Amino acid sequence: MNWGTGKTQTTSTMRITHTFFSASTLQRFNASTFQRLAFTLIELFVVIAIIAILAAILLPVLNSARRKAAQTSCINNQKQLGLGMQMYVDDNGNTFPGIASRQYGFQIPDWIYWRTNSALYPLLSQSPVLLVMSGASRPSLVCPLDTDDSYRLNYDFGDSDGPYLFSYSFNGYGLDANGNNVGMSTVVDTTGDSPMVYPFKESALRNPAQKIMLAEEPGTGSSADNPNPGGAPISDGRWIPSSFTGHRGDPLTLRHSGRADVTFADGHVLPVTPAFGANTNNNLSGL
Repeated sequence: MNWGTGKTQTTSTMRITHTFFSASTLQRFNASTFQRLAFTLIELFVVIAIIAILAAILLPVLNSARRKAAQTSCINNQKQLGLGMQMYVDDNGNTFPGIASRQYGFQIPDWIYWRTNSALYPLLSQSPVLLVMSGASRPSLVCPLDTDDSYRLNYDFGDSDGPYLFSYSFNGYGLDANGNNVGMSTVVDTTGDSPMVYPFKESALRNPAQKIMLAEEPGTGSSADNPNPGGAPISDGRWIPSSFTGHRGDPLTLRHSGRADVTFADGHVLPVTPAFGANTNNNLSGL
């Protein structure tokens, strides 16, 4: 009986001790856990702050690198296209291809078949400058940064030819007031009773290393792309550099950090400003 009572007392004492130990341990555990948790939250905030700082530093750098890579692709496009132009001239009696404009309408010699109505016009792949490059790498006709077609698709060009969905155009002043082809593209004029062809020969080109042959025009009305915000986008395969022949000049794009990539008549490519492109010393073939 006493033994049983002693056991009961021992058990009770162990229960009380265990209960006391557990409460004490739990109190210390909670305090320690809170301290560790608080320390962990501080570390988390520090990590987040560091990530934010790194992102602020690296994102502009990464974006700049992306744009540089895109410009490199654009320059390569134009180099290949310039090569195609030279191949065409060599294969066609030293004569430059057609102007590919809305004004003169579709013509077989046009350098690019850009019109979207394939029921009426040949496909892009049949463009003379692309066909002559059958044994070479064909260039893309779109700059990697020229990604928004919505402005062109909604723009009223005043005809049914559709938008020009490419980035590059060919220097084409067309005919002056005296009916002379100022260059650099061949013109087929169908406004009279019968078509008149005004070829532009390579021999009429002076200082080819200083004359822009292929231009890069804006595809939107954005101020980051177009020197005339809200103005007309690229409209056809013809680039009119200035108002020299009485037409409204077509500005170069600003998409490459305020510059456009252009191909000169000797084949080299450089980024230039719209002001450079509009200067007749840099675009008028006979100067």
